[in-house]
Amino acid sequence: MLALLSGALGGPPATAGAEPVTVPDIVAAQVIEPPVECAAGSRPYPVVVLPGADGTTADTAAQWAPMVDALQQAGACVLVFQGGIIGTQRWAVDPAVSARQVAQFVDEVRAVTGAPKVDIVAHSAGAVIGDYYVKVLGGFPNVHSLIQLAPETHGSDGSGVLPGLPVPPAQLVAGLPIAPPLAGLLGVGGALGLLSAAPAVTALGDGPIAQPGVEYSIMATRNDTLATPVGTSSFIDEPGVTNVFYEDQFPGSAPVDHSSLRSSPNTTEWVVAQLYR
Repeated sequence: MLALLSGALGGPPATAGAEPVTVPDIVAAQVIEPPVECAAGSRPYPVVVLPGADGTTADTAAQWAPMVDALQQAGACVLVFQGGIIGTQRWAVDPAVSARQVAQFVDEVRAVTGAPKVDIVAHSAGAVIGDYYVKVLGGFPNVHSLIQLAPETHGSDGSGVLPGLPVPPAQLVAGLPIAPPLAGLLGVGGALGLLSAAPAVTALGDGPIAQPGVEYSIMATRNDTLATPVGTSSFIDEPGVTNVFYEDQFPGSAPVDHSSLRSSPNTTEWVVAQLYR
């Protein structure tokens, strides 16, 4: 189970049944937030970047340099937010806990800049947390665009992490009552929270995911071994949502995987185009 947790680590209003998940803060989660300083003449909506859970907080700047540079060159005020931090690991607690931290930061950005909304660019676990904030916590009036890269929107079945099992790993973990409290104590609640039967994922999938007034764009890669089943785990099959595979958009390009998708020059160009089309 521990190997799976470590390896598993991005329309109409929410229905009444999509209630926020009550999650005990077994381990206090920290945040790393940038100073909210947007230059005059920036694009009207600050861009809040929510990285995935791969790597550590020390890796974030290098991992996201290509995307941040591309967004800044397009005139955006870019703010990279990291939450749910235990030690040096981002999003290490349940997504519902991390989403509340995102909500607080978005409120701060709007208050400081005077912007009515923000754009969100998110990867993997960060994308799921963004979805949870927008839908379940009711943040959709504060968000203009939500761009997602390799998200586990509907949860991951874990089949790409531990192939060859008679049933998907997510089903095995779901059958262990000790899993949720143990994950919280070990600081891997974020990984458990991205499995297909996790409470946060279930709440997100209760009714339509896409919220009114928010422009959704999702890119997945067929080489993904974390957001599985590929495509099915990530895409939101609802009106107005753009769902694309990297390989279809950029045939013949160098291959990407779950992690490297975020830093491909092709991806950064696509993200900018989605934001400012």
